[in-house]
Amino acid sequence: MKKVLVIMSTFAPLNSCGSIPNTKLVKYLAREDTELTLIAYTALPHDPQDETLLPKEMERIRSFRVRHSPLFLKTLSRSRQAITDSGVKQKMKADQRPLQAWIVSHLKRAYISARSRDWAQSAIRIIRRELKNEHFDAVYSSYPSYEAHLAARYARKKHLADKWIADFRDPMGYVGFDKYGYKRAIRRQHRVERWADRITVVSEGALDKFRFPDVPEEKLSYIPNGYDPEDFTVCAKKQNESDRVLRLFYAGMLYEGRRDLRVVFRAISELIEEGRVAPERISVEYAGNEWTVLCDFAETYGLRGICKEYGYVPRHRVMEIMEQIDVTLVCSVNTAEDHGVVTGKVFELLLVEKPIVTIINGDLPNSELAGIIRECNAGVVFEEATQERDYPALKQWLLRAYESKQKTGTVPSELDRAKREQYSYAQIAGKLFSIL
Repeated sequence: MKKVLVIMSTFAPLNSCGSIPNTKLVKYLAREDTELTLIAYTALPHDPQDETLLPKEMERIRSFRVRHSPLFLKTLSRSRQAITDSGVKQKMKADQRPLQAWIVSHLKRAYISARSRDWAQSAIRIIRRELKNEHFDAVYSSYPSYEAHLAARYARKKHLADKWIADFRDPMGYVGFDKYGYKRAIRRQHRVERWADRITVVSEGALDKFRFPDVPEEKLSYIPNGYDPEDFTVCAKKQNESDRVLRLFYAGMLYEGRRDLRVVFRAISELIEEGRVAPERISVEYAGNEWTVLCDFAETYGLRGICKEYGYVPRHRVMEIMEQIDVTLVCSVNTAEDHGVVTGKVFELLLVEKPIVTIINGDLPNSELAGIIRECNAGVVFEEATQERDYPALKQWLLRAYESKQKTGTVPSELDRAKREQYSYAQIAGKLFSIL
């Protein structure tokens, strides 16, 4: 039996895109031959939470929940929402108010850095107080926050564990960062890679972002996101057959328009103009915090009227909506600077077995996400880099889906379940167990 210390700064019941894969990996890792000790973030009242995300395996996992220090909670945390909100607003107005945008972006960066250090120190105090006389075969820490890695490094340096596996669900540096922010993030990532014994990353394409001359290639391993086959035992396979409205659904972030769905509205607009689709028989529905961005996409082609908003809803509500819709939408990016991006959302879409329309923005063809969709025969792919070929195929696919909905009330899935199986968290946790 392997004794493993797991440190995660985002974990259920926190309802975020980072906490779900972390929680699923721990759930299935607990079913391997392991004895787990978990150090995880304590959600605050203003954090979105979903208790249904907590697995029953938590009953046999020793857990320590870590909150920020009282000083942080009384000072910087109270300013959190104001800093975050103004940062988003000023970013959108950067052309008009560049100085204010610059100041706010640096305030946000300082806040995030202080938050990371504060939580790491709180986690380290737990390790000192509760685990100082323990020994683990491995310590496993997972990004999206730097603080989990800082706490894991402390445990490794104090010889509380024989090895340290540092997981990155995303690279730390993004193309959208300013020059200073990008370099700082890459320096941090590089330090973790040098400190840790093994590095796991979320996609094969992303491996390029973790290669440094002083980091041995054998340190790097590919551990993807996936789906939980036990999620929603009544899986989202039924469709509303009564109204004959073809319903397309997107849930999640649009990154202020950097995830661009306009090509979907373009295809729908052309089909309406050609008299092949009735506008009252098709809808594009959205759950998330960027409704106005979606409306802007639709307004480009005069299709605001076919859009429907759910607002920000918990994950279980998203799955309930999926029981009624016909087609799911997913959008990602693939460029020379930003490639290997595989959103974890796509694996849940594979689980619900609704056809997937995949939009890949960027000038680099043959994205890893497109390869997954094609391998599993999960739907249709449009890549901007090959739009001359992909756009007619997307438009024709939407027409066939619409015609199927009108004739039968459904849009059938042709998913290859055998190919999908490799992305089950049960399989993924087994792979992780082998390197612990």
